[in-house]
Amino acid sequence: MGFIKHENDVTFVDVDEHTVSHLSEQGYAAIYPADMDLTGVAVAFVSVTALTAACGIDLSYLEQACKSLGAALAECDTQPVVAFRCTIPPGTTRDRLVPLLEEASGKQAGTDFGVCYNPEYLRAYCAEQDFLQPRIVTIGRDPHDAGFTRRLTDIYSSFEAPFYQCSYEEAEFHKYVHNLFNATKISFFNEMRMVAQNIGLDPRQTFECAALSAQGMWDSRYGTQDRGPYAGTCLPKDVGAWLSFTEERGLPAPLLNAVREVNRACGGT
Repeated sequence: MGFIKHENDVTFVDVDEHTVSHLSEQGYAAIYPADMDLTGVAVAFVSVTALTAACGIDLSYLEQACKSLGAALAECDTQPVVAFRCTIPPGTTRDRLVPLLEEASGKQAGTDFGVCYNPEYLRAYCAEQDFLQPRIVTIGRDPHDAGFTRRLTDIYSSFEAPFYQCSYEEAEFHKYVHNLFNATKISFFNEMRMVAQNIGLDPRQTFECAALSAQGMWDSRYGTQDRGPYAGTCLPKDVGAWLSFTEERGLPAPLLNAVREVNRACGGT
C-alpha cells in the first residue's frame, strides 16, 4: 500500500485465494502467480515468508516464488528487476535465488533482468508507518548492474530516506545484525530484570537512568568500531564481579556469561 501512496502503479500477487479476493474487493489489482505478466514492470518486490525450520531456514516458499517469477520472466520482453525483501542468510540471493530465476526463465541475471536484495524493517504493530517513513533504504546489488539498481532508487526517492548500497551478502548480513541486536538488547534487560526481581528491586527507574547514562544507549555507534575486546579499568572488572555476585546467589546470568566468553575469544579478559 505504501508504494501506491507514493503514486506507483501496483499489482499484488498471491497464492492465497482469500487474500486475492479481499484485495480485489477493496479495489486493488490482485492476481495469482500464473497470471503474472512482467512486461513493462519496473520492479517485482518479493515479500515471501522464510520460515524457521529444524535445519535453520525453510526457503521452500521463496524458491517456489522464484520458479513462478522465472516463468513470467521467460515470457517477458522487457528487463524488470526482482527485489527480494524477506530475511535470508548471507549468500542466499547470489547462490540460490539468482540461479533459480535463471534456470526457470532461461535468461541471465544482470543482462535480461536485474536482481536486488531490499530488506524490510517493519514492526508488526506499525508496519505501514515504518514503510512510509523508513529510517534507511538498503539495496544489495551486483555492482555491475547500476542501471537496475537505479530503478529501486528512483522508486524510493520520494520517501526521503538515506540509501545504503552494498553487495547482496552485506545487505543480507545487515538485516540479521539489525534483528539480532534488537533481540540481544531485549534479552539483556530481561536478564537484568530477573535479577532485580530476585533481590527485591523495581528496575524501571534504573533502566530509565541507564538509557540516559550508558554510552551504549545514547551513542548509536558505540561498540560498532573495530577496536577489539572491551578493556580498561571498569568493564572487565565489573563483568567479572557481577558474574560472581549472581553465581553466589544462584541467579541465572547466561547472557553476561556469553558476553565475557566473546570478549575472551577476541583476546580480552
